Amino acid sequence: MNFEYEKRLEAAIDRRLKNLPDIPAPASLIARVMDVLERRLHLPWYRQSWQRWPPVLQSAALVLLLALFAGICVGSWDLSHLTGVMAMTDKVSGWISDAGTLWSVVTTVVNVLVVFVKQLGTGFLIGCSVAMALGYAVFVALGTAYVRLAFARR
Repeated sequence: MNFEYEKRLEAAIDRRLKNLPDIPAPASLIARVMDVLERRLHLPWYRQSWQRWPPVLQSAALVLLLALFAGICVGSWDLSHLTGVMAMTDKVSGWISDAGTLWSVVTTVVNVLVVFVKQLGTGFLIGCSVAMALGYAVFVALGTAYVRLAFARR
């Protein structure tokens, strides 16, 4: 990228945008904005943002949320020490271990195949590719001939 060109382009765009005339706002815009603000002021407390709630209800909501959070923390701590949960986590960790082993086997096989293909040589790979392309072309040609022969009017 040309940093100097980008700087000049940015300055040119900035000049053009600053030279544009101001667009006048519609005459009814102020009235509509004031109407929306007035309606927001007269909403019930539960429809307003939390900061606009009465302080007593804010405190009650905060205490309730903290109690809920503490209950979730204590419950999850107790749940993690149950025998059934421990057996389930052992089973899941076994699945994850099996998946990791399978992944390492797949990556090893893929790496062996890559090394094997690299050892074959370019000429052999090109020959195999050409043979596959010719075989594909023969099968398409024979298939087309058989379809035309099958649907030919006699």
